Amino acid sequence: MSKNLMDLDGKHVFFISDRDRFFYLFGDALIARLGLPAECIVSVVFKSGMKPVSSPRLIDVAYVNYEDVGIESLSKAKSLTFMSLNEWNSPIVKRLIDAHDEFLEKIHIFITDDEVDRWKINHAANGQLLEDPSLHISSDCISVLKRVRYFIAPKPYFHDKIREVSNRRDIEFIDASIVFDVLPHEYSEMMRRVFCENFEYGVGNHRVLVGTKGYSWKDLFKFLKNPVFQKYAPNTDFFCFISPSRRLIVEAFGLYRKIIGRDFFNITYLAPMSPQMYNSMLASCTHLILQDRGGASTARLFAKWGRGRIAVRRNSPNHTFLEKCYGVDLYVFDHEKDIDANFFNGSGFDPIESAKNVCAEELRSLSVLASLYS
Repeated sequence: MSKNLMDLDGKHVFFISDRDRFFYLFGDALIARLGLPAECIVSVVFKSGMKPVSSPRLIDVAYVNYEDVGIESLSKAKSLTFMSLNEWNSPIVKRLIDAHDEFLEKIHIFITDDEVDRWKINHAANGQLLEDPSLHISSDCISVLKRVRYFIAPKPYFHDKIREVSNRRDIEFIDASIVFDVLPHEYSEMMRRVFCENFEYGVGNHRVLVGTKGYSWKDLFKFLKNPVFQKYAPNTDFFCFISPSRRLIVEAFGLYRKIIGRDFFNITYLAPMSPQMYNSMLASCTHLILQDRGGASTARLFAKWGRGRIAVRRNSPNHTFLEKCYGVDLYVFDHEKDIDANFFNGSGFDPIESAKNVCAEELRSLSVLASLYS
């Protein structure tokens, strides 16, 4: 079939790179939770210029190469969604906008913290956005930011940031938060039922995940030196992603404490794992100490499952995001040494309330997305 004759009439088209990992989960949520027929979704895959990654594909969703799709066919689509905006996909967005202004009414950019943080760093350093390959900011990316109209993201958190870096006041938001988990909806719900339905917070030993990904041994030490953490050490298991080369330092500290007759922490060092194993590990924890930036999706899932308490630094990006967008009841600290026993004993804390708030925000976001993907 000629690329200009491909039938995209009434379809919702998603542009994804050959390294994309999020569309599979987003598309699954639209199908499983929103009821969008898979046959109404078309995924257009373009080359990133880097080594492709293997990602599962959604059943009954059409996947086509970007080179095989013409502008005339795309003009018939109901919506065009780009997963993020960067140096890889911005030339495609610019090509469409340059071809027909009408595309501005169909193009939507799915925004995450990652690209907005890079834009803010660039803008803060230069007073405006300038090309920077190290931050994946190209001239096409800057051009698109000056013209594209619709962004898919939680407005309370992203609106002012994007207005600032783009120097625009005419942007519009599809005000929706993340509606997918680390696993497809069916499997995530199955794990929630297995791990969480009969879970009672505050019963049994504490299991604390320190950071949701690679963590500095120096930052870990700040927590381990806290007298409250040392008090609860005998009844607490700690989990963290510390690089193998740095674990010896932590173990040496533990040996020193044993020599002087003091308890040390029971620490399990984590390595990269499959999403299924990661979810199981997360569901086994009762507390999460979240880094300042990154890992908000993991924290959202932890709160959604009503697993336990989340500690985060005051006024950090994660503090603002989880509190403002999802209404999560957080344990907030200024310095690691300030964390007190209330983090562990859960006085006045009910994880079910945070779970209800996260679920309510997801349902609100799904209703917003329904107006776009109908």
